[in-house]
Amino acid sequence: MPIIALLLGAVATLSPFLGLLLMQISCRNLLLQDPGRALNRALLWLVIPALAAAFSFQQSETRIFASDTLVGAGLAALLYLRTLVRQGKPAVAITHAAMLIVIYGAVRSMLFETQLIATYDQAVTQMSELMPQMMRMPETQGSLALMRMLLPASWTVTQLTALTAGHLIMLHLSGAKSILREFQLPVWYNLLILAVLPLYFFPPQREVMANALLALCVLPLVQGVGVILNLFSRLASNAFVTILVVALALLNLILVALLGFADVWLDFRKLRTKGIYA
Repeated sequence: MPIIALLLGAVATLSPFLGLLLMQISCRNLLLQDPGRALNRALLWLVIPALAAAFSFQQSETRIFASDTLVGAGLAALLYLRTLVRQGKPAVAITHAAMLIVIYGAVRSMLFETQLIATYDQAVTQMSELMPQMMRMPETQGSLALMRMLLPASWTVTQLTALTAGHLIMLHLSGAKSILREFQLPVWYNLLILAVLPLYFFPPQREVMANALLALCVLPLVQGVGVILNLFSRLASNAFVTILVVALALLNLILVALLGFADVWLDFRKLRTKGIYA
């Protein structure tokens, strides 16, 4: 129903994370009702975010929220659905939407840099007033410096988390089985990661490289979890195995992401051989 699509746009204005998540889940109903008109109906997602952007254009304080809603939620979900309708491959759909979020995240950090840093500094000042001793500790200062450097990626990673969760839930509701165990990115995805690595040799651009690399490694991390889950499921397939794999991933994020990166090309689970794509 049109009212539901409009409501999803309204939710996105309050929380781009929740808006993107719900928009992706609703893709299933749009495709079931009328695949040929799914994209036209999904355009209603953008109505309220577009109005919010128009009214906040002259207000720098709220401009970033309207931009996040319109691009980071509405357009990302629309691109996901468009790719799904045109190509019928969920793996390609989530990759296209992720690329849009990563690119927008980089542009966002440049357009709203002053506002983002001011918000961060205000939060640090408030924390210093509440816990002055802890905030003066060398370990805390080091963590704060790292957090400030990775500030652009913090929003991008959060939104990519919503994208991935919505993707998995949508597939589950559509009747797909072994969703995580068969999560498989397109073979060209790794080229995006390799493309940002040369920035390391240009010191002024190392911060850009770190933020882009962190964002791009979210999906390989999910694939790495799928590889481990696929291995463990041969021994036992139950909720305990899933919880154990997630715990291992949280404790070894870099190693799991590297495993997913390698699996994109090496296909440890032989999914491409079997003709299976998540």
